[in-house]
Amino acid sequence: MLCQICSRFFGEVFGYLEKGHIFAPEYPQEHRDAMILFQNPVIWFRRVRHRKGYGVHSPFAFNFVTGVLYNKDMYYAYEPMERDLRWWQKGRVRSLRRLAFRLSDYRRPGTLYCHGIDAKLADACRYGCRGLRILSGGSVETADMIFVSGADECALLHVGEGSMIVVKDVHRCRSFWRRIMEDERITVTFDLYDVGIAFARRDLNKQHYIINW
Repeated sequence: MLCQICSRFFGEVFGYLEKGHIFAPEYPQEHRDAMILFQNPVIWFRRVRHRKGYGVHSPFAFNFVTGVLYNKDMYYAYEPMERDLRWWQKGRVRSLRRLAFRLSDYRRPGTLYCHGIDAKLADACRYGCRGLRILSGGSVETADMIFVSGADECALLHVGEGSMIVVKDVHRCRSFWRRIMEDERITVTFDLYDVGIAFARRDLNKQHYIINW
């Protein structure tokens, strides 16, 4: 009961801040990165019941959550990937780069379609899989890995069997995320709040997970 009351309280506080446009996209990126220092604990508390794979029974999903999303190993690529970070970016921004690296290392994609993400995230994917080929904007080729920021309808054109779709800032494009979840090609999705991850694999049963990342 106490957990539910506190979760509701912090949810209302964060909702108020969002309505006040404190985290609005038009704010300078460095200001938004700094405000994330406050935002993350609120989001974490609201999703505390979904941490570290609790309640995940699928072997594939559990191994992905514990072995990729929550992986705490210090990989060789982290140091060069993070040389440009300022102190306020060593939370969410660093975590996103490391996640991009681990996802690429896990999927080992031959091709990547990306749109709207910064070059550093694309570089993190390259660190994760050497020889990664990034598709050009006019290409309609299916991609092993798709990484976009916000809603990008063109991303769905690149989905094929085995594709992994990563959507940054998924909490700001819920209608687009629902389209991905409802797509018949998509079987398993993970909602991390900051990031959405979906798999197009026919060998997996349809399932959607909320993860406290």
